Amino acid sequence: MKIKQNVAVPALLFLILFGCSANNGTNPGSQSADNDNHVEFTKFDKTASDDFIDQDAANEAKKVLSKFEDIKAIKAVNTKKYLLVAVQVHHNKRFQLDDLEKKYSKVLKKKFPKYQTKLSTDQKLWVELNELEQAINDNKISNNKLEKQVKHMIKLSKEQT
Repeated sequence: MKIKQNVAVPALLFLILFGCSANNGTNPGSQSADNDNHVEFTKFDKTASDDFIDQDAANEAKKVLSKFEDIKAIKAVNTKKYLLVAVQVHHNKRFQLDDLEKKYSKVLKKKFPKYQTKLSTDQKLWVELNELEQAINDNKISNNKLEKQVKHMIKLSKEQT
């Protein structure tokens, strides 16, 4: 009877440990595929206003960053001079935010040397960029207002750090 208990307890622990880990590592590629699905690209209709700042750099930044598995969602807006990006990372990576922010900022600066880039993992900046993207998609914002809001957001992000 005691021998059965000595075998049953470690076997049960073994099954619990490997049962939990099997779900985490079965589809490593599916996580990146899910990331690509969560990235919403900023729509830009050139026919609506020809003078409006093209959002191709913001969309390209989203494509570049969507390849990283740590990133859950991305918001980005650009002006003629600035590229502002906010990312959300998976919860298990929250302790590495500073390192991830530096890593992604370096990638953006290398990819977009023409722009002054600012990347943040701050939730407030995420919310404000989401609203700004929505305004761009709905053609409810002018170039001047876009530039003012982006400068304001960059100033806010510098104050928080």
